[in-house]
Amino acid sequence: MLLASEPLPPPRGGEGARQRGEGAQEPSASSESDAMSAPKPQHTVILGGGLSGLVTAWSLLQRAAQRGASATVTILERSERPGGNLVTERVGDFVVDGGPDSWVASKPAAATLCRDLGLGSSLIETIPENRRIYIAHGAQLVRMPDGVVLGVPTRLRPMLGTPLLSWRAKARLLLDRALPWRPAKQGSTDEALGAMVARHLGREVVSAFTEPLLAGIYAGDAWNLSAQSTFPALVDVASRGGSLMVNARAAVPRRFPGQSPPSAFVSLRDGVGSLVDALVAALPPGTLRTATAGESVAREGERYVVTTAEGERITADQVVLAMPMHRAAKVLRPLDAALAGRLDEPGWSSAATVFFAFPKKAVGRSLDATGFVVPRREGRRILASTWVSSKWPGRAPGDAVLLRAFVGGLGHEDRASLPESDLLALCREELGSLLPLRGDPLFTRVYRFLGTSPQPTIGHASRVSAIRDALRNHPRLVTIGAAYDGVGIPDVVALARRTGERIADEAPL
Repeated sequence: MLLASEPLPPPRGGEGARQRGEGAQEPSASSESDAMSAPKPQHTVILGGGLSGLVTAWSLLQRAAQRGASATVTILERSERPGGNLVTERVGDFVVDGGPDSWVASKPAAATLCRDLGLGSSLIETIPENRRIYIAHGAQLVRMPDGVVLGVPTRLRPMLGTPLLSWRAKARLLLDRALPWRPAKQGSTDEALGAMVARHLGREVVSAFTEPLLAGIYAGDAWNLSAQSTFPALVDVASRGGSLMVNARAAVPRRFPGQSPPSAFVSLRDGVGSLVDALVAALPPGTLRTATAGESVAREGERYVVTTAEGERITADQVVLAMPMHRAAKVLRPLDAALAGRLDEPGWSSAATVFFAFPKKAVGRSLDATGFVVPRREGRRILASTWVSSKWPGRAPGDAVLLRAFVGGLGHEDRASLPESDLLALCREELGSLLPLRGDPLFTRVYRFLGTSPQPTIGHASRVSAIRDALRNHPRLVTIGAAYDGVGIPDVVALARRTGERIADEAPL
């Protein structure tokens, strides 16, 4: 299915003849010569119309236009809509971000893209008075102690007073300053996120803070995720020697009394889906084809041929697979079974987001934070909850609230595939056990993201390097996406933008 903005095929018969110019003056010999001497446009086919694919296409065409190069792009998106995990739905006066609702403010690539697309005035920050988070602890929500940065404590006093740690764990924190520096195991080039923090601060800190705050982003396991591939900034802090708490605190910009903490996240006034809309609108008509899946890629001489599920063959000078690695593996297996095997190595998990809109009076407590996270040790069936209307301005009418629950993750992927009625009942029960909720919701929504959460486990960087080495055997064939250099929106944007610009730099002038 083509987007409405794409041109229709020319009509048949007389009208088509007029559009083709039949009966008009024949072109001159000089115009034919000019046409023959003009370089043939470099055609790039992008498989995947998610954020990676859209940014690659946009940046490629932008750079080609700047250079005066000749380039065309075709994006094949298997689903009915572009954007991948970025989906925004408007329900009356509610703005519902089904997937990611923001990106980290410390990485500028996404905000820069928004400004380049004319969305600079739509960038928003979290509501200042609610810049805090709770942690589920038993049957209650406990405010996260002050000074937790990158999932690790930086201040001792708040830790000593929190019920989230046992006295034994608190005593272990005191040793962080007293014990000599504890480097990683000799000869180790990578380390699990949980193991790295536990070396300095003990396993209980990992369970209480690091895993729900950091590993939760990946819906994964802190004891298997690669520290270097998930949070390199924390690895840098931990590798400086001495106390991890002191080093992490030194990395935090100084705040003065009375100041609100800076917004750690950035979003768009109309939801992150407006970034997708802006990218699609900026592409030439006919660039994006939805409901069209690229099934395989073959090499024919110096060019590639992409075959769609309907059997259409599309010739390309460049091919970009902007999709999860395991899907790219299926597409490339006929071309290179060894490369496909490498793409199949990294693991993936599934998750779902479940939304409830309530009248504000139906919630029996103040929603004075951005939400809460759930440590695995609590044994609950949800991973976290965002209090959307408390996190972002303009997400709900003033007399209502919007809540989101996260379900699934590594080891519990089956929950993300439950029937909708069961999933709604599960989340309503879990939320209701921590938030007093009365009456029926105004509406509900369920979004499923199956097999789309990459798991950058120990050795991930080496696996990605091996994939890129294998791609050297296939010039002008590229694989990109959230699994390579980071899952966050800025990481995805930065990689896709570099990819598009590099392809454009090779286009003929």
